Amino acid sequence: MAGDVSRARRYPWNSIHGTVRAMRHSIHHTSLDAKKARILINALVDCAKAGIKPSFSTTQMLRGLSLYLECGSFHNKSWRTYHRASEAAKLVIASGDKNWKSRVTFEHVRPLSKMYQMFLDERATLTLERAAFIIGEYPPVLITVEEELRMAKLGFSAEGTPEQRYAGIPISGFSLRSDGAMPG
Repeated sequence: MAGDVSRARRYPWNSIHGTVRAMRHSIHHTSLDAKKARILINALVDCAKAGIKPSFSTTQMLRGLSLYLECGSFHNKSWRTYHRASEAAKLVIASGDKNWKSRVTFEHVRPLSKMYQMFLDERATLTLERAAFIIGEYPPVLITVEEELRMAKLGFSAEGTPEQRYAGIPISGFSLRSDGAMPG
């Protein structure tokens, strides 16, 4: 029993093996989407361990997994209610413009190419949990197309830290880093 108490102190109740806290949606749940997430993450880990270069397939898997870890499904059912949106994107959504979806886009705070490069860099020790952490640590943000173009013009399409990339984009009500992805 004393060992259990000491373990509880070392690893918070919501940690996965003491390394990371659970994402908003777990890969260890019994749902079919959670099982699909585990299969896809294991496939990405296997690809990275084999030294396979990034491709359309790996990018699509990362895209779907990042949405699953944040939303619980592999596609966002309603952009209108997505909780991680820039102030400008919220205004576009609320504008009543029937073509508002063409004026906003999901942007990955940590670019998908960076995620996969991290997998390749860590391939010798990469685990399912570490891969899930890398994908879920910085969930996608809904921003305007103009904000995305401004970010690209500044050279932040795939470069820079999340804080540098989003320095000129007003956001409120959430942080760039997932609350569920803090190291344990």
